[in-house]
Amino acid sequence: MADAFYIPSMGPQSFKPGERVPLNVNRVFSEHVPLPFAYYDLPFVCKPQDIRRPWLNIGEVLRGDRIASSDYELTMGQDTECRVLCTKTLTPAANEEAGRFVEQDYLVEWIVDKLPGATVFLKHGADNSQTKQKEYEPGFKIGSYGKVSGRAYLNNHVTMHVLYEKRGEGRRIVGFEVYPRSIKNTSGNCPNLKDKSIEPLLVGESKEAKVTYSYSVHWVEDTSVRWTHRWDRYLTATDQQVHWYAILNSVVIILLLSGVVAIILMRMLNRDVSMYTEEEFRDDIEETSGWKLLHGDVFRAPNYGGLLAPLLGTTVQVMYTFIVTILLGILGILSPSYRGGLLTTGIVVFLLMGSASGYYSGHLYRTWGGTNWLKNAVMTAILVPAPIIGAQLVLNMFLWYQASSAAMPFSTIVLLFVLWLFIKLPLTLLGGWYGFKRQPYSEPVRTNAIPRPIPPQPGYMKPVPSILLAGALPFAVIFIELFLVLKSIWQDSFYYEYGYTIIVGLILSLTVCETTVIMVWLSLNCGHHRWWWRAFAYGASSSVYIFAYSVFFYFTRLRAGMPDVAGFVPTLTFFVHSLLISAAYALCTGSMGFFAAYFFVRRIYRMVKLS
Repeated sequence: MADAFYIPSMGPQSFKPGERVPLNVNRVFSEHVPLPFAYYDLPFVCKPQDIRRPWLNIGEVLRGDRIASSDYELTMGQDTECRVLCTKTLTPAANEEAGRFVEQDYLVEWIVDKLPGATVFLKHGADNSQTKQKEYEPGFKIGSYGKVSGRAYLNNHVTMHVLYEKRGEGRRIVGFEVYPRSIKNTSGNCPNLKDKSIEPLLVGESKEAKVTYSYSVHWVEDTSVRWTHRWDRYLTATDQQVHWYAILNSVVIILLLSGVVAIILMRMLNRDVSMYTEEEFRDDIEETSGWKLLHGDVFRAPNYGGLLAPLLGTTVQVMYTFIVTILLGILGILSPSYRGGLLTTGIVVFLLMGSASGYYSGHLYRTWGGTNWLKNAVMTAILVPAPIIGAQLVLNMFLWYQASSAAMPFSTIVLLFVLWLFIKLPLTLLGGWYGFKRQPYSEPVRTNAIPRPIPPQPGYMKPVPSILLAGALPFAVIFIELFLVLKSIWQDSFYYEYGYTIIVGLILSLTVCETTVIMVWLSLNCGHHRWWWRAFAYGASSSVYIFAYSVFFYFTRLRAGMPDVAGFVPTLTFFVHSLLISAAYALCTGSMGFFAAYFFVRRIYRMVKLS
């Protein structure tokens, strides 16, 4: 006996022979310029008289999707040798615009049965008969550009291969391959596709041009792929050994760190504690050194605790959002067929986790002597979202000016504000009230009335060197996986290996916690009892390396920084989003490091049992 269910919008769809199969157009995007555009916003493409647009979820809107219907006629099982879509006269401006898009390596995304049109590659050593060796890359080139000649050729004819499997009387689509071609054709009729010497269509010139768009459709039964595995060809580009080498490298690092922490706990701390009974410690307090001297100051409320508590509360919210989203990805709910699912799910989970941010913030706020729980809860609700939305709105003005589909529509901005006002804010207030009502953490030692002066710190424990030192090892754990994540974000490849993400994430968490514990312990031994903000900074420190690596990725993998390829707005888009990604990472790892250090410090001062 077995029970099964369909996840909404992810069930198979069968088409009968002779049934119309809709082809939707979406957007154009480039692996080198982080600035997508809606397909129908291009001045040189064919547009239907009646454009129908399906409902898009918030994740699709934010990633720049603009799905719309088309006049391409695909009928299940019926091949089309050639059909004219339209004949369009390009103005000089449209002609030059087409040349720019071709030069910037823009790709076109069409969709059939939720599958993006793909460019086909064969694995090394494969031939055309080995269909299992095919690999798909989403999108197809809008044209070809000769770097030597400096000429751009527009693809105005496409041959579509739609692969299907038979299931009873119906047929399910398992592949959508697009083979574009540039053909100089102004006749308004189909070109001679068998003529290999036909001249390509030159664009990019400042003059009027006439273009005839045409297409062919071939239906191919493919018995090598089942519908349940139709995405495999899109997801086979990553070498699995790369992940395991990265994990092995991370395990070695975590074992070394664990050994250092074990030495601190089992040898140094036990030795220090055993040397001093309670009375001996009090008699020889002036002769002792290191962390033991700070027992009367180490739990003093942090400076700007009213800012640190909301920040930590929000970081817990962001961390929980990442965890829940990745778990849903492992369960298969966030498969590539659920377009925009990752962003949509992340936003929904973030809003619902508002109660967690309010709870942790309120509890810490009361522990540090705060009295106004409402002020703290409101601060928690706006402290992180406000700068993010502010930066995004400023960037949005530039994207609107460029007419990019990455720009958020005004309705989406209003929707996000309504969701924050009626979901995030009430849940944060509720969690903040409940956390504030709980008993504060009871610290193991009393705090002196007069704070101890902080002695001069050695060079390696000053803020900048110590933060850079603390961030090096966590970054070494994730830099290989980070490359794949950045590639999926900026070069529109599918990231689906959530299992590896969980493994690397767990190793990263242990590395961050252990690194922060070591750095805080060293800081205490140097007499620096203001460790609260330092613990957060040590945990978040690897975000500095992530942003630096993003800059490296920008100059080595993208070409947006080249003036002849893009410009100011694509460059600004990349750096603003990279900064926000690094900030989100810093929030998560900063909170992990802080709480690990907090419980470590409570533990070691409880061991000496001072009153």
